[in-house]
Amino acid sequence: MSNDFFIVLFKPSIGLGVTMKMFDRIGLNSLIVVLCCSGCLNAVARAEDATDVSDAAVRAAVSRSLIFLETEGVAWMRDRGCASCHHVPFLLWSHRTAQAHGLDVDATKLAEWDEWTRKDSLSHRNLFRLQNYDLGKVEAAMLPDGVKEKLKPLIEEPFKTEEALLAKLATLLTEEERQSYQAIVLKTAERTPYAVDRAGGGLDVLGLLLFSNQGTASVLAQTEFREGVIELMNQIQLEDGSWTPGSQFATMRRWPLPAANQATTMWATLALAPYETRESKRSATIEKAIAYQRQQPPNLDNREWLATRLLFEREFGSADDVARWRQLLLENRNADGGWGWEKGVASDSMTTGLAIYVLAKAPDPDDFKVLQEARSYLVKSQQPDGSWLTPSKNITKSTDPERLQARDEIYHYWGTAWSAIGLLETLGKAGD
Repeated sequence: MSNDFFIVLFKPSIGLGVTMKMFDRIGLNSLIVVLCCSGCLNAVARAEDATDVSDAAVRAAVSRSLIFLETEGVAWMRDRGCASCHHVPFLLWSHRTAQAHGLDVDATKLAEWDEWTRKDSLSHRNLFRLQNYDLGKVEAAMLPDGVKEKLKPLIEEPFKTEEALLAKLATLLTEEERQSYQAIVLKTAERTPYAVDRAGGGLDVLGLLLFSNQGTASVLAQTEFREGVIELMNQIQLEDGSWTPGSQFATMRRWPLPAANQATTMWATLALAPYETRESKRSATIEKAIAYQRQQPPNLDNREWLATRLLFEREFGSADDVARWRQLLLENRNADGGWGWEKGVASDSMTTGLAIYVLAKAPDPDDFKVLQEARSYLVKSQQPDGSWLTPSKNITKSTDPERLQARDEIYHYWGTAWSAIGLLETLGKAGD
């Protein structure tokens, strides 16, 4: 063996190398002392790195984030005029959760946001809407150019009933044209059940609205509106028990479609579950969704999927199922205490916020340290404006610079909302 052989101890802040020549000089007992001292130093270094984050510090961090969430969420409502699955429902969810935990939330503003969202969702329950590209569909091929020209005033105008659309047609077409082409126009203009402007803003919005109201009293909790949301979700469930993903999972993530279908179905089922009557037998909607999920292959490399599956099993599975998925989620944690959305990806605020939200929902005594380290990761990575960054390039499918820039805004908001919601869920479970 070469005399230059090294015994080496490495830690982030300390490295010790001892050659065999040094060993000859200092002797075995001295070497043991050196190694023990090194271990002590490393223990001290780890203790210094492990920052305890109190509940008070979490409350302060979330309070700062609420300012960002309000500013950007209200701007989205004003400038975009739509709830979307990534802004307004999370604005409501984060603020209602903060309110429930005793943080200072303006109840008047919150009620105004609730009412705006209710009206927006109701305005997106239209059976018919003719769009420009519809006139190029196969169904519209038999329409003469003259009739298509007359139909242009219909473009983008929503109709909640067939009667309303027919009344409008009567003002645009002759009696002969109506008799000849009315059926074609109706078929061309009819919105699919999953269309955002027919399904109350889309499945992702509907489900998140239900989450944002759990355990709280709000305008959105009004019986008529809530039952309408639930009825829409029941209507658009597929025969196999699943739900088709909206833009949140289908186009905003780098997920294969089967994984997106599963995640969508799990979230929809979880959103509906608290509003069931809790009779001995679950509703057909829930039963079909659970049966669908049980038949699907797992997506073990997707940490966001793992967190969602753990939450699903806590509601619908056995203790063994919960223990299995909890362990898998913990095993996929990064060294910095956070989670990245996929195996081998750096930690991000959105996935970490989701993970601790799920873990804290029914905490295991062994999760205290895990939650504490995740809180430390989030508090340290919070931006000066109170937000948390989540680079969209790590998650979204797109590689187009302009689209990535637009999605950075969305993921910035998403990551901040999930961080706030997750941190709030840990209060009393990982702090003072």
